[in-house]
Amino acid sequence: MLMDNLELSHQMKVTPSTSYLYSVLDKGKQRMVFLKDRTCSCRRFQLDELPCAHAWAVLKYKHIDHIEYCSVYYTTKYLLKTYEIPIYPVPDGSTWEIPAEVLNEKVLPPDVTKTIGRPRKGRCKPISERERKRSIKCGQCGEEGHNRKTCRNNPKRG
Repeated sequence: MLMDNLELSHQMKVTPSTSYLYSVLDKGKQRMVFLKDRTCSCRRFQLDELPCAHAWAVLKYKHIDHIEYCSVYYTTKYLLKTYEIPIYPVPDGSTWEIPAEVLNEKVLPPDVTKTIGRPRKGRCKPISERERKRSIKCGQCGEEGHNRKTCRNNPKRG
């Protein structure tokens, strides 16, 4: 994720507002990065706790190491702490002691009526995976926002 964000940050233009607040121009959209709070108006900086592409652009602009702005949970120390507690396997089912009231309980599946129509897709894609909408460009005059059929401009000479 860090390398992808670094690649995206190469085309961005940074303008400082204060010593911690920066304006980043990304493909015509303006994003605000506040380094002190580790926030960005795109919200990726806060959610991932890693520098988003806009934050990367600011960090490169200020010549600051990105490691300071990554969460400690991405370090090797914390990764090893995750596996520090031993995990014991579940014993064989034949050795389980199950209370009588649990054995006598009859569990039935929930009453569900199948909905009509095609089922929805399994997951909603995050913003980073969604396809960008393509803008319509006229084949006659070359301007965006309309097509050849609805063109009111004079055709381009070439």
